[in-house]
Amino acid sequence: MSFIEGNTLSGYLRDSSQEITTLSSSIPLSILRRAYFSMAEVLLELSKPEFPYIGAIRQDESGVWTIPKRPLTFNMNRLAQFSNIPYSIFRQQYFSNAADYFEELAQQHFYHLEFQRNDAILNEADCRKKYIARCLFRKLSREISREHCNGPFRLYCDDLRPDNVLVDASKLLVTGVVDWEFTYAAPVEFTYVALWWLLLERPEDWEPDLEQFLVRFMPRFRTFLAVLQDCEARKIKDGSLLHSQRLSIAIENSLETGLFWICLASRHSSMFDE
Repeated sequence: MSFIEGNTLSGYLRDSSQEITTLSSSIPLSILRRAYFSMAEVLLELSKPEFPYIGAIRQDESGVWTIPKRPLTFNMNRLAQFSNIPYSIFRQQYFSNAADYFEELAQQHFYHLEFQRNDAILNEADCRKKYIARCLFRKLSREISREHCNGPFRLYCDDLRPDNVLVDASKLLVTGVVDWEFTYAAPVEFTYVALWWLLLERPEDWEPDLEQFLVRFMPRFRTFLAVLQDCEARKIKDGSLLHSQRLSIAIENSLETGLFWICLASRHSSMFDE
């Protein structure tokens, strides 16, 4: 195992006075832009590889990357670990199209409601409400992937965030990225949505009132979007990125269309009902 020099990027950004990991409100804009630029570079490189199926990736003996089976996601791990869901219930095969995969993600919310035994529901009315919500979400998820249903699919990491990015102390330049275990070939929609980690907080730590969350989130989102556009322009100029590989336009539209929230709810059963 190689040793990588550097400190976590989040260590330069977080508010040390708070119990949860959250972005400091007093961080200089110049430092935040440098940090976001480092993350933008990682995202753009991660989005370049293309795959014919959705699933786990593996390099065979000839050096070719293949998709042998279904992905292992952060959400699946949490469901099996905390919600009493048997490992065998998850589909084992890879997915040939995004529609089938979104259907599987919607089904995982039903697994959560069915197998979670501790504080899953308050009463019969609450159970009915949560069941109906899952039915409606499954119906909605069937409308998500039309343009990119048959791929190609992109490399995606459920756990990519500043906590797992190492940088040098002087310029906040990336020296390495760790914790790739929840990386897989995923629907392109996951790559085309706003980033949940811009405030460093995990989705389960957001305010119950998402309107309050957006008051804090949107200024940082606009900052990141500007940085991403700058990063794209530089890479296009030096020939390391094609115009067709830009992410900023799709990411900007994801909040307006609601794709951000749909993909987030698809990947986080713990916050689905909120």
